Amino acid sequence: MTLDPETSAKITRYRPRVPPPEWEQVADTVRMLVAASAGRSPYNVERLLHATARLAAWCHRRGLPDDPEVWLRHETIDAFVLTGCTDLAPSSAQTYRAWLRHMRATLAWLERGEQAPPPMKA
Repeated sequence: MTLDPETSAKITRYRPRVPPPEWEQVADTVRMLVAASAGRSPYNVERLLHATARLAAWCHRRGLPDDPEVWLRHETIDAFVLTGCTDLAPSSAQTYRAWLRHMRATLAWLERGEQAPPPMKA
């Protein structure tokens, strides 16, 4: 998938306002995950970058491998929301959870070479 130049530039230039010490180790993988899923996501790319960077830094601090498959496991995302987002309002933490789980689902569909199903609405 080809991203528009503006989105691509946002991803390439992204750096957290206050980068965690582990940012340099996880930066490329964070950017790659967001670039791979951004074109199929309804979410703002800057917000996806922020949530993914927080998740990646949290995983790195916990000694988890710098591996997107580990980062985006449901149990990893849930543990991150419960222990890594304590500074956020509960609704914001749940929003991060939704964004990250959507990213996981999008990438799973892409890996199989299938189109992601359209979102269902009540």
